Amino acid sequence: MTAAVRADGQVEPEALPRAIPGPPALVLELPGRIGTARWFDPAWCVVADPRPERDRVTESVFAVADGQVGTRGLLEEAHADATAVRVAGVYTAAEPVTEALLALPSWVGIPLADDVPTGLRVLDLRDGVVHRWVPDGGHGLCTARFACLDRPGTGVLVAQLDRTLLGDVVPVAHLEVPGTRPAADGVVAGLARGDGVAVFRATSGGGVVRDVATAVDGDGERIVVSRLAVHRGSAHRMPPVGSAVRALGAARDLGPARLLDEQRAAWARRWAERDVEVAGDIEATRALRLGIFHLTQAVRRAGAAGVPARGLTGPAYAGHVFWDMEVFVLPFLAAVDPAAAASALEYRRTRLGAARDRAAADGRSGARFPWESGRDGTDVTPRSGVTLHGDVVPIRTGDLEEHVTADVAWGAWQVAAWSGDWGLLDGPAGALVVETARYWASRVRWDARGRAHIDGVTGPDEYHEVVDDNAFTNLMARWNLERAAELVERAELPDPGRVAEAEGWRRCAAALVDGYDPVRRVHEQFSGFDLLEPLVTAELGRPPLAADLVLGSERTAASQIIKQADVLMAHLLVPGSLPSGSLEADLDRYLPHTAHGSSLSPAVHATLMARVGRLDEALELFRVACAVDVDDLTGTTAGGVHLATMGGLWQAVVLGFLGVSISGPDDPALVLAPRLPEAWTSVRVRLRWHGARLRLEAQGERVHVLTDRAVTVSVHGSTRTVEPPGGWVG
Repeated sequence: MTAAVRADGQVEPEALPRAIPGPPALVLELPGRIGTARWFDPAWCVVADPRPERDRVTESVFAVADGQVGTRGLLEEAHADATAVRVAGVYTAAEPVTEALLALPSWVGIPLADDVPTGLRVLDLRDGVVHRWVPDGGHGLCTARFACLDRPGTGVLVAQLDRTLLGDVVPVAHLEVPGTRPAADGVVAGLARGDGVAVFRATSGGGVVRDVATAVDGDGERIVVSRLAVHRGSAHRMPPVGSAVRALGAARDLGPARLLDEQRAAWARRWAERDVEVAGDIEATRALRLGIFHLTQAVRRAGAAGVPARGLTGPAYAGHVFWDMEVFVLPFLAAVDPAAAASALEYRRTRLGAARDRAAADGRSGARFPWESGRDGTDVTPRSGVTLHGDVVPIRTGDLEEHVTADVAWGAWQVAAWSGDWGLLDGPAGALVVETARYWASRVRWDARGRAHIDGVTGPDEYHEVVDDNAFTNLMARWNLERAAELVERAELPDPGRVAEAEGWRRCAAALVDGYDPVRRVHEQFSGFDLLEPLVTAELGRPPLAADLVLGSERTAASQIIKQADVLMAHLLVPGSLPSGSLEADLDRYLPHTAHGSSLSPAVHATLMARVGRLDEALELFRVACAVDVDDLTGTTAGGVHLATMGGLWQAVVLGFLGVSISGPDDPALVLAPRLPEAWTSVRVRLRWHGARLRLEAQGERVHVLTDRAVTVSVHGSTRTVEPPGGWVG
């Protein structure tokens, strides 16, 4: 993704096209903006790798979305039937995954000649616009496209090109396209194929209505194509055609240039709430902004909105919602966009009934949330998959990765903790914490010595299936039980029966084994882990790597090689529940055995290493996480970007290098403990805490706080109340 960019991050001048005469307003004032390399800001723009074998990766990274509709970054000349569009929440039957987000054809196609080169493609993160330039003696091709962030479902494409670059344009003499001026030889007709209303039905009873209009201007060799597309989707019923038609009419009334003005203003507001900048490290800043860009455009700000693991950027995981939403996306949303966080929380709350049904089917109490969720909250995890060698293997995560149930409760707690609105958990959202605690209380096995166990699970380390007393699962279940007890005990008029139940939860939490050895100060990942073959990843290769492909699944399962952070995930999520000093010991114990076979793992380790001051190692793994998608480190980005990794990058900076920590309803201050790598002059982040809009700038171990209301901040133990507009702490 860094083709045509020098080592210092600047674009080589010869890689940029010269000024294109007479461009339309939407093509971003090209004559005045790209005449020199200074126009390209490497901290805000991502350049596509032009190699054809990287096209599908670029399609994911350059996908544009508005929280409701996502369009992959296909080239304009891609086949008209290419599936490029996904609409949030609209699932249809699919094999072998039960259901998948309905995939729709592209709306951005232009019939270009076969020999038109790719040219230079740039994603400008400031306003969410994808640009393409193919220079040809001062003319050539220039395109821009975006998804209207504040007008969900509306997409815009503008292209300026030489008529000679068109390929398969079918002349139709009398086709009329409203709002266009006919160009010679049926050019309008050829470019407007696919215009009008189309209906796409899902097996769920829902579906999508699309309306598209194309305008073509120009009688000579140079033409301008403007296309608007509106998608309206519904999970349970077909949306009315009129809703799409009216939205398209409103967009046409404004026109592409004014829609662009709206877009710039919308993104400017978002960046004012959530930007992160690392002074002295352009690559880190760009990677963080790319992550924030995708996290922002993956979520809606109203209703019940689940966040699929790959957002709306590709087909991987069929658009299913995993623990990624609670553990990696929701903390970011809670800290920068309370409305979007509430929508993600509402997705789980409205599917609580399905979680109760699953627990009852298992013979348990309370609610058990699914490993993979889709339209209605039932488990849609596929039962089998096919290996690279063509072998069919069972997929057992839907039965075994029960920790997602506690993760859902943790996500609800995060929303309350960042907002300071603990009343949120006194209402319907509190059931996410209470009902999941009931599940764990009914799930444990008590032994003769009065200890509680959770048998037959898989933790985050999926190289080891069907283990007993996985430390992460047990620690999260303990945390879940304790927090639910707090909610019951904090009630103004606690019900005696619920108080007795809460006391039982506390006894269960205290009895849960967690594998902790107080002599070594380490947690055993699961019962019997220490007896496995003590292989380390250095014997296999340089992480990240897929150890199960190197060793085979059987030997990997019999070894101490682990896929991703497991015990260490507990240190990330519930640090206050683990013994002091155990983080350093657990890092030393498990890092040499971690293959980072999951894309989310490097950022987790970077966060924890930053917390203990191992800054060089933290920065090294942070850079690995930065490259997961732009360099396709796992070979899977073609299926969509990894939102967990992107959320993990934000956490590495905010929770790791800045040392932000939050816990319970009695927190008097926002606590920070910044430790920055030598290469970083300062770090600036924007977030919200307890209703205050903050801009924090860490320099060394001090923090400058800009705020719109009085806020108490503690930096390395130095605490003060900062009045607007702000001041230094530490």
